[in-house]
Amino acid sequence: MTAQAEQPYISVVVAARNDDHGGNMLHRMQAFLNAWIGQAKNYNLPSEIIIVEWNPPEGRPRLMDALEWPDDASPCELRFVSVSPEIHNQFPNAAAIPLHQMIAKNAGIRRARGEFVLATNIDIVMSPELMRFFAGRKLEKGKIYRINRTDVASGIPAGAPVAELVEFCRNHMLRVFTSEGGFELGDDGLPVLETNDIVEPNAGIRFGPGWYPVDRGGAEPFRWIAPEAELTLERPLGAVTSLLMDGETGPSGGNAPITLQVVDPSGAVLTSAALEGRYRLRLHIPDHITKAKIRFRVQGGGVPLERDARILNLRFFGLSWEGCSRRYTSSRGTRFDRAATIRVNSADAQQIQLALTAGSGERLEQIDLDLSDAAGQVLLRSSASIPPNVSRQLLLTIRAGFQLAGQAAGESGEAQPTDSLWRLELLEAKPGEDWETAFAAPSRFAHHMRNPAYLHTNGCGDFTLLSKADWFALRGYAEFPIWPMHIDSLLCYAAHHAGINQVVLEQPMRIFHIEHRSGAGWTPEGEQERAARIEAKRVGVLQQDEVVKWIDRMRRFNAPAIFAQGNWGLGDRDLPETIVGSRKPQDAQALPANS
Repeated sequence: MTAQAEQPYISVVVAARNDDHGGNMLHRMQAFLNAWIGQAKNYNLPSEIIIVEWNPPEGRPRLMDALEWPDDASPCELRFVSVSPEIHNQFPNAAAIPLHQMIAKNAGIRRARGEFVLATNIDIVMSPELMRFFAGRKLEKGKIYRINRTDVASGIPAGAPVAELVEFCRNHMLRVFTSEGGFELGDDGLPVLETNDIVEPNAGIRFGPGWYPVDRGGAEPFRWIAPEAELTLERPLGAVTSLLMDGETGPSGGNAPITLQVVDPSGAVLTSAALEGRYRLRLHIPDHITKAKIRFRVQGGGVPLERDARILNLRFFGLSWEGCSRRYTSSRGTRFDRAATIRVNSADAQQIQLALTAGSGERLEQIDLDLSDAAGQVLLRSSASIPPNVSRQLLLTIRAGFQLAGQAAGESGEAQPTDSLWRLELLEAKPGEDWETAFAAPSRFAHHMRNPAYLHTNGCGDFTLLSKADWFALRGYAEFPIWPMHIDSLLCYAAHHAGINQVVLEQPMRIFHIEHRSGAGWTPEGEQERAARIEAKRVGVLQQDEVVKWIDRMRRFNAPAIFAQGNWGLGDRDLPETIVGSRKPQDAQALPANS
C-alpha cells in the first residue's frame, strides 16, 4: 500500500464498469481523469478520485488495467472500490440493470476521506475557473452546490494536454442544461431561438438565463420566466426604440398583482410595472441605446403549485420591436376589450404612476385632483379637461419630494432623483387564465408552506457537491433498485428541507459533459430511444409526477424525505479497495465504510 496522501480537501466519486456504456467510454473516462489530475496538480488541490467499479463484466479488463495512469498523481490520490457481481446479484433487477448507479455512488461517498464530496460522472471535465474555486477552499458546510452542465462534441483529442482538452471543450459547446431546461447553443454561447419561438428570427432579441423553453401546451406558444430572466437586445436598423410585450401572470401569482422590474447589469431598477391577468406592455428604451443586456425581475408571487415543482409567476407570448410585423393575439379572444380601469403602473417612495384606460367605445373627458391632509383639509386642487383626440389611455404621474424636517431643498448632499429614460407602459389588460381550475393550480397547502423553493436539479447527477457531514446526515441518495432517473433530484430537495441551502455556481465556472451515444443517458434527441430501452427492460422508473408529489410533501412539512437505511452505501460490507498512487497499482485491504 502506498503512503497515504495529504488529507484530501475534496473527494470526487464516480461509478462505472468496463462495458463501453454510451460508446467510447474509456476514451471519455480517460479525459475526465486526465483533466482532474492535471488541474489538481496545476492548482495544488489535495483531492482523491474514488471509482466505484460495480459488477465488473466477465471477459473485460478491470478499469484500473484498461486506463492509463500518471507516474505521480499527487496531490490527487486514485482509489478503486470494487463491488462484486455476487453483491450486485443480491439486488432486484440485477439482470436488467447491471450498474445500480446511485447505490454505487453512495458506496463511494460513504468511504470518502475528503471534507467535501462531489458526486459526478465519468465523462465530465471541470473548467479551470471551477478548479481554482475548489483550490481556494471556499466551500461551506450547510450548502449543496450545483452548476449548469454544458454538453460538448464527442471528438475530444486523445491524450491531449489539459489546456488543449479544455480549449476543445470551450470551442465545441453544443447545449447547456440550466434549472429552466436544456438549450441548444449558438456560436456566441447564447441559447438559439426555437422553431416557432415567441420572437421573430433575426429580430435582435435573445434569451439568456432565467427563460424557460418554449411551451406549446396551449393554442399559442409561450415562455415562462424565472424570478430573474436575462434578455439581450440589439435593435434592428430603422426600428423604433420601443419593445412590445404580450404576457400573463401565472398560477404562482396567488390572485395578486405581480411587479415586473426592468433591471440593468448592475442590479439598478430602470423601470417597473404592476401586472395582473393578460397584459400588453410597451418598454420605452432610450433613443441612444442600440444594444443592451437587461433582466426582468419578478417581485411578489412565489406560490407553490399542486402538480408542478416550478414557481410560475409570469409568462410571455410574444416580444417584438414596435412597428414590426409580429401580431399579438390571445387563445381566449383576439381583442383586449374591457371596461374603464385605473391601474398602478409603478410606485416607489418618490413617484407613483397610474394608467387610466377608457373602456371600449369610451373616452376620458376630465381629471380632478385633490391633495388633502389627514384632517380632510384640501391643500391642492386641480382640474383638467381631456381633448377628444387623445388616446384611450393616459398616464398620471405623481412625484413627491421628501426631505428631512428643517432641511432646505438641495442640502441633503445626495444625488437628486432624475427621470429615467426607460419606462414600462401598460397598454392593454384583461382577465387572464383561471388558474384555480387549471392543471397548474396552486397547492391547496400553499399557505402552510414555510420554505418552498424551485431548485436546480437539471443534470444534477453530473454535479452534486456537499460536505461529507451533510451527505451522512441525508444518508446519501435513495437506494431504489430501479432505473436511476430523478433519484438525484429527490436528494436536492431533501437537502433543501434539511436546511442545506442550494448554491448554483455561475459562469465562467463550468462543467463540460462529453457527448455520448444517443439513448445511453439523457439527451434531447435520445429521449425516445432511452424510453424504449427502459420499456424493453421492464424495470421501474421514478416518474415526474411521483417526484412532484414527494417535493410537495417536503414543502408541506418543511422536512427532508430520507429513504435510505443506516447501512446505506453498503455500509455493512467490507469492499476491496485498490490505490493507484505512484508507479503501479497496489492492493489495499478490504476497508469498511466510515461510520
